[in-house]
Amino acid sequence: MRTALLLFTLSLHSLPGLAQSDSAAVNENRTTLSLGVNSREGAYAKVEDSDTTKKSEGNFTIETKRKRITVHTEPRIWASETDSIAEVIKERRTERRNMFTYWSGIDVGVNTLIDEGGSPDLSGNAEFMEIDNARSRFLSINLMEQKIEFGTHHVGLLTGLGWEFVNYRLKNNVTLAYDADSVYGVEMETPDLRKNKLRQMGIRVPLMLEFNTKRAAMPTDADVRAMRADTTRAVAKRFRHSRKNNFHLAMGVVGSWYFDSMYKQKWTEDGEQRKARDKGDYLLLPYRAAASVRLGFGAWNLFAEYSLTPLFKEGKGPELTPVTVGLTIIGFN
Repeated sequence: MRTALLLFTLSLHSLPGLAQSDSAAVNENRTTLSLGVNSREGAYAKVEDSDTTKKSEGNFTIETKRKRITVHTEPRIWASETDSIAEVIKERRTERRNMFTYWSGIDVGVNTLIDEGGSPDLSGNAEFMEIDNARSRFLSINLMEQKIEFGTHHVGLLTGLGWEFVNYRLKNNVTLAYDADSVYGVEMETPDLRKNKLRQMGIRVPLMLEFNTKRAAMPTDADVRAMRADTTRAVAKRFRHSRKNNFHLAMGVVGSWYFDSMYKQKWTEDGEQRKARDKGDYLLLPYRAAASVRLGFGAWNLFAEYSLTPLFKEGKGPELTPVTVGLTIIGFN
């Protein structure tokens, strides 16, 4: 069932026609822009134009004051039936592979840090890194994806490319500091910090096995010939791929390389808003390998990542493991 998140209409009216002998007649036009999300298409944007332009099977007609312009369309002549059928099937296979790959899009989530015992309640020499989970946000813009299918769309090896931002919002009123040997926290009585966060930014690459349950048949040579001859498009509809009711699961590793880090603080002093930024590395490990799981139904997708590498460089800080959970809010395919 289609679920619309946002639907609105923009009404655009034609401007008066210029004084020319064959200028288009002024009509009441209405253009509808629909934004939403459903289980088949994911997030979508559609523009539908309703005017005096007439459409018929295989034709596109525009009426002016004194003329009617008709554009007739028909299937392109095949240079070679064998090659053309192979090309159609190849295009359909690519469309199906893109439809049933769930990496590209925008992921949002929250971060936490756990200690050596697997607890998020940090104590001892790690207490200064205790974070506010609700405000420690994760954002990833996954721009590219590629999947090698193992002879079927049900199973494949997924990879891609993304751009990630990892934020750790410190809960305690401390200032982070570091030297050549270690990173540590300095307790502060004043000022009371309104914002106290550590951020990493980098690129990420997944390597995951992906599984899909939805059946999505490919047309045979005979089906392609039938589609070409069928003016009702009934045959083509049988091979129209949809994510609806598809359960998907991906498991593997996501590797990240962080090329930028920043420590930022905000506070109020003498009635004025003040802030400080530092671009030091704070002895953070510049790379990460994380075990990752992505699963969902239809266009919806949840993910979780458990880091296999520590937050700080070895011996330079407390043994902390980053963990991220979240969801895909927009899919690009």
